[in-house]
Amino acid sequence: MNYPTCDTEWATSAKGNTWKRINGIGLVVGKRKDGRWWARRGDEFIKGSFTSKIQAMNAAEQGYDGENTTFNEHDSDWSDFYK
Repeated sequence: MNYPTCDTEWATSAKGNTWKRINGIGLVVGKRKDGRWWARRGDEFIKGSFTSKIQAMNAAEQGYDGENTTFNEHDSDWSDFYK
């Protein structure tokens, strides 16, 4: 999904999903029935799932998948992970 509008901050949709737009690309994060989180970047779902909403949001922003990535919940800026 590409949109010609400006970037946004994270917001909650009417369906209860969390969304954001960066450089015209829609990012969406939602909770599965089993309690894990999914993420979508544009028209594609990110592979795997996440244990927290923050992980899913960050994966959507950075394009990382949920199967081969280890996140540290205590590192709020994720700077160590991206080095």
